[in-house]
Amino acid sequence: MLTNNHVVTGAGAGAQLSVTLNDKRTYDATVVGTDPSTDLAVIKLTNAPTDLKPIALGDANVIKVGDQVMAVGNPLGLAGTVTTGIVSALNRPVTTSDQQQSDPFGQQQSTADPVVTNAIQISAAINPGNSGGALVNSGGELIGITSAIASLGSSSGSSSQSGSIGIGFAIRSTRHARSPNS
Repeated sequence: MLTNNHVVTGAGAGAQLSVTLNDKRTYDATVVGTDPSTDLAVIKLTNAPTDLKPIALGDANVIKVGDQVMAVGNPLGLAGTVTTGIVSALNRPVTTSDQQQSDPFGQQQSTADPVVTNAIQISAAINPGNSGGALVNSGGELIGITSAIASLGSSSGSSSQSGSIGIGFAIRSTRHARSPNS
């Protein structure tokens, strides 16, 4: 399974990871690998069920501004949430920092180095907890992984936690043709 690096590192060193499927089955998971420079991580379910099916991959290279998208995740701890919107910009250079990255429980995470992504900018509401979720096109095909939100700076004395202001960002997925020998 693919998710964000900041989601798995946000759990802390030696933390137990678990994945709850849409049908409420929960499985332990281990981190297979991480890439902090792209904010991506691969995790593997322990004793994964045999009935899991991979999501169909869309071609993120053909999306355009105005295309409809849907973000899937658990914003603010609300499991199984989907939000819809449009692609509002492409190849947006986004630098994430300590204040922009959140784990699934809405806690701020710190990163050693900023992550710069040529992101898909979307209007679908992305809130803390959406990180690492699927961004799909109108055909239900994966075109990205939600990663960050734009938020207004908080003033002194106000909450450091904020929700969607209508600008979210996703890491573009790539689909490569497979050769007959692969």
